[in-house]
Amino acid sequence: MKYKFWDVSRDRKKKPITKSDRLLELIAAAMAVSLLILTGILYSKSPDIVPSHFNAEMEVDAWSGKGVYWVLAVTMLVGMAVCASAAYNRKLVNLPIRLKQEVFYRQIGLIGRMCRIMTISFGLIWLSVLLAMSAGFIGLPEDAAVVLIPVSVILMLGVVLFYTLKIWWIGRGLQ
Repeated sequence: MKYKFWDVSRDRKKKPITKSDRLLELIAAAMAVSLLILTGILYSKSPDIVPSHFNAEMEVDAWSGKGVYWVLAVTMLVGMAVCASAAYNRKLVNLPIRLKQEVFYRQIGLIGRMCRIMTISFGLIWLSVLLAMSAGFIGLPEDAAVVLIPVSVILMLGVVLFYTLKIWWIGRGLQ
């Protein structure tokens, strides 16, 4: 039978999901639920007009109605869901690396781990943007928002770079 795009059974035959992978999935799910709750709390306590965009110096340069909290929530939940589903379907991950037959299941395991960590990274970005938008009325110092957003984005880029290089390294037989 020809291997179909959505058939992931081949990927899991020899590489079972580890306990640490399950723990990462549990953390991501708990983070998504808690961030939805936080979004609801911030929505109910926020003024009618909230900052919705920041320039490079983290100064507010656009304002929106407080419904932007739910737009952000839906956007980030979709991002988290795509990353979580990519952990089970390698075809959703487009790395510039050829997977080798000899180490295929090791590489697939690392792709899944990368996707699970990316799911958590999306949650951290969601949290940092929520805190930046709400800093003015929850009493958070604005300097914290200036640091949180770039750090969470750099973390996400670092995860992609680290795992891409590790998967490539294993495929080249350099480990």
